[in-house]
Amino acid sequence: MKSSASELEDNKWLSVIGKSLAFICLHLADLKDEGLTTKREFLERLGLTRADIALVLGTTEETLRVAEYKRKTRKGKGVAKKKR
Repeated sequence: MKSSASELEDNKWLSVIGKSLAFICLHLADLKDEGLTTKREFLERLGLTRADIALVLGTTEETLRVAEYKRKTRKGKGVAKKKR
């Protein structure tokens, strides 16, 4: 049985490998000209957390949250009309 220190070290390296593979997938998906939201959705589908996505994209979690909020609010604009 592995010691807890060895398991922590393994988990650390698996995390690094996973993030590196996600970065390679992002590069190979040819999304460099796409927006932040498209890249975030792609990485999210790969199973990364918002924190990991922010690290891969070189931004912050808050920026990703705001971009997602803006996308959702823009999507619904103009749908509901004011009653007279």
